[in-house]
Amino acid sequence: MTASHDNASPDDWKALCRRLDHIENLPTLPAVALEVGQLLEDYNTPVEEVCETIEKDQAMVPRILKLVNSAFFGLRSNVSNISHAVVLLGFNTIRNAVVSVAVIRAMPGRKQLRGFDVTHFWSHAVSVAVTSKHLAEKSHLHYAGDAFTAGLLHDVGKLVMFLYFRDLFSGVWSRAAREGCSFYAAEQREGVITHAQIGAYMAQRWQLPKRLVDAIAFHHGVDEKAADLNLLLIVQTADIIANTADDNGTLPEPERFHPQARRIMGNCLANIAEWYPQTQEEIASACRFFLDS
Repeated sequence: MTASHDNASPDDWKALCRRLDHIENLPTLPAVALEVGQLLEDYNTPVEEVCETIEKDQAMVPRILKLVNSAFFGLRSNVSNISHAVVLLGFNTIRNAVVSVAVIRAMPGRKQLRGFDVTHFWSHAVSVAVTSKHLAEKSHLHYAGDAFTAGLLHDVGKLVMFLYFRDLFSGVWSRAAREGCSFYAAEQREGVITHAQIGAYMAQRWQLPKRLVDAIAFHHGVDEKAADLNLLLIVQTADIIANTADDNGTLPEPERFHPQARRIMGNCLANIAEWYPQTQEEIASACRFFLDS
């Protein structure tokens, strides 16, 4: 397992992994999504083979087409088939679109627990995804599609904890509310397995690339040995921006960011007020797509 154990013991981690492994309805990605991911790791894969694989899942095809035709991508012409989408958008974008659609489709519907709203959870995830995409594009530090997917999935462990470890989740949630601290800080004070660790474990089960696993695992505590440090810093920075904007509508001061993020994304972070309002419009568009789906 890539993630550190934080304050929880190795025995706690092993016990939780055993519980995860024995949950019969634990969300899984469809075989098609896994197969597409493997195919698209090889840039020599013929477009026809990718299209044929996606088209095996007839329920996924309309969702992919709806996504690529949404305002989020801003294409000028309508994309009517998967082949056109692959040629127009490229392998990386299609792979990340497939994974994004598959993960949201795999998760159960909307539920609540004392103020925890799954709809709000996904809204925040989309905010971090879109902000990550913009940071990647503006800084030229990483491919934007990977940044979007990593941002979308960064907190997925929190949802898994909510759905399958309700006692653990309730304790953390209550402490965060009682002490006015973040969910992650409450996890550390409780000395439990964190949502970052659970999310990374799920990403491994879904056979996602190590760079995405590590971005999920370390989005609260940067590990410079992560498979892709730039991607990790982009997601952590986007999370700080989205959380601050969600909480009080303001934007964070530069000192809130990791020192290395300030070093490699200095210009982007110094000019947040100039580009983030447009990003918020894109977030609203992406939220409409993902939450309607």
